[in-house]
Amino acid sequence: MEHLNQDTNQGGRSTGMVDRVRQTAADQLSAQKTRATEALGSVAAAIRQSSQPLRDNDQPMLADYAGKAAGQLEELSTRLRERDLTELMDDAKRFARRQPALFVGAAFAAGVLAARFLKSSPHGQRRFRSSEALDYAPAPRHAGGR
Repeated sequence: MEHLNQDTNQGGRSTGMVDRVRQTAADQLSAQKTRATEALGSVAAAIRQSSQPLRDNDQPMLADYAGKAAGQLEELSTRLRERDLTELMDDAKRFARRQPALFVGAAFAAGVLAARFLKSSPHGQRRFRSSEALDYAPAPRHAGGR
């Protein structure tokens, strides 16, 4: 009987640990979602601001494209902000099933943009520069070489 109680307690502990891990992951995803919506809003604002100089330089068609792109980014940001993580995951799964090639391409593009964004941040630049110096260290010379 005591052995059964130990198994039950261990099962309860592992369920509790799984729940904590799940909650931590959900919290982190929620924080990332918030950062993503803020970043999209910032990008949309920057694109919208760039449309005015285009208008001033007699480029109305480019200015209109920039304005439309900014509007779509703002719309995407709002949609992301208003939906919970489960809904977003379900949407992503449906999209991946309907358009697998486009989904993979979009995921790749998002990864490239995220990497560029992280490299451009002050903290990311410091980390990149320190690893860059390590990556480009001259190779040791051998005594028997040239």
